[in-house]
Amino acid sequence: MPNENDPPVKISEAITTIKAYLNPIVTIAFGMLLAIVLLIGATTLGLDKGLVLTKMGQVEFARGLITYLFAVVTIGTAVVLVVSALTSDESPANERRFERGKEILSLLLGVFGTIVGFYFGSEVAAKGQPGEAIVKIAPLRLNTGSVASGADFTLTTYVSGGKAPYKYGVGFDKDEIKAELPVDPNGWITKTLAAPKVTADRSALVRVVVEDADGHSTEATLPLAVKSGP
Repeated sequence: MPNENDPPVKISEAITTIKAYLNPIVTIAFGMLLAIVLLIGATTLGLDKGLVLTKMGQVEFARGLITYLFAVVTIGTAVVLVVSALTSDESPANERRFERGKEILSLLLGVFGTIVGFYFGSEVAAKGQPGEAIVKIAPLRLNTGSVASGADFTLTTYVSGGKAPYKYGVGFDKDEIKAELPVDPNGWITKTLAAPKVTADRSALVRVVVEDADGHSTEATLPLAVKSGP
């Protein structure tokens, strides 16, 4: 801590250094870096339970998350600009800051518009030609969110679209899965599975692959926490 015997120049330099580290740009950058480190650490230690980083490999989850984040940032920037325009004094400095803010907002709107256009364009394309139905799997449901190593659990889902009869296969993580089991004529899949045997707590990705009579296939996944102990 500076005291009365410190030269005024050193005290001034210390204050300048502290202000530099408290700069909003530095604070935001540090916060983003800290969030990334915490997310990676939580996933490595199994605390994430496969809810974010593991699911980022799934197209639907990643696309929805990115769209949501850009929507929040874009709308938040617009609100800040409106509040700034209504509350700030008229001065050349404020005018220049407002203009720079509008340029950033325009950039965000361009990126956000591209993401939304691609999102809905992909949804339309996924519907295929008129009269052509795409096989779909309802979100997977498990009878438990965590299970002991090698213990049994039950998976339930529903198949629709495409052309019946359907076949399905189940597996974990990077298993090679072949759709060979017949799906119930009503479309329901209820399967009792044994969790992978692990030596340390980790998240296992439950995977279901379904194929219809025309050879069209689709896949659904869901993370499951597997504990090494009983």
